[in-house]
Amino acid sequence: MNIFSILGIIIYLLIVIDVIQTTLSMQGAGWLTSRFSHIFWKGFLNLSGKNGSSKILSHAGYILLIFIVLIWVVSLWSSMVLMLYSNPGAIIESSTKMAAGFWQVVYYSGFTLSTLGMGDFIPAGDVWRILTSIYSFTGLILLTMSVTYFIPVLSAVIEQQKLGISLSTLGSTPQEIVLNSWNKKDFKRLIDKIDDISDSIIKYSQQHRAYPVIHYFHNPKQKNNVVLQLARLYEAMIIITDKIKKENQPAAEDIQPLIIAFENYFETISEVTHISLVKETPPAVSIQILKKRSMVLEDSANIIVADSIKEKRRFFKTLVAQDGWEWDEVDKKSS
Repeated sequence: MNIFSILGIIIYLLIVIDVIQTTLSMQGAGWLTSRFSHIFWKGFLNLSGKNGSSKILSHAGYILLIFIVLIWVVSLWSSMVLMLYSNPGAIIESSTKMAAGFWQVVYYSGFTLSTLGMGDFIPAGDVWRILTSIYSFTGLILLTMSVTYFIPVLSAVIEQQKLGISLSTLGSTPQEIVLNSWNKKDFKRLIDKIDDISDSIIKYSQQHRAYPVIHYFHNPKQKNNVVLQLARLYEAMIIITDKIKKENQPAAEDIQPLIIAFENYFETISEVTHISLVKETPPAVSIQILKKRSMVLEDSANIIVADSIKEKRRFFKTLVAQDGWEWDEVDKKSS
């Protein structure tokens, strides 16, 4: 077995593992798909001028899906060509029995993967017949997996857009979310929705784990962008739990479902995406209107923020930047 045959086998195994991990594991994308997706998004982000409102970014998701499948097909195709062409006479013309040349091997490998089976070229021995069968089945399974993967991905994208729109009804800034939740007595307006909101965030997080590619389906509309809305909601939660007067704060058990949902979100995104947190923590969340209405603690500015909260705020600042936005889009009065 020569070096090209070994290289072909290695490529085949790596791509098959990547396909299985991406489509079936429910634990994030495969090694190749994950890295390519990250690099691909960075390219689109730079092309858009790192502008989250750019419509260029709205095309990244489906183009990425197409490229992922192309990479799988081309890689498997190349691996078969390497194994066959490095063994002269492995493939012969069916009528003349002459050994196939390079482009003929490329052609034979292509129609084998596509399961067309033209018949004008045939394998010359049992080993090559078995190899042809393996690649033919691989091509069939690849096409089936691709289709069955695309459908739930697109369904998850719809759920992602739905979550962004749903969260937008809470308010367009953290302070506005708090004000809209306050009925002059308590935060019952928000508490009544917390279970549904938490369930939606957890579902969104798990869809990220199963289909990480949805992370790159971008909504250029700021008011409905799910990353911005999640960041705003998290900032609003910090206000309610840390800065609102103690007598007006909701019970810890009422907020707990939302805290758990965010913890799951942070954990999942960290696992399925290549994320390196920014060093600077976002500016303190704006509470000027809340101060005027005497809703916050008098020494709220001096409250020491826990390191875990700082890290999560940095996490959101990183996600917001990676999505092409500035932090001012989260909290417009922070600057």
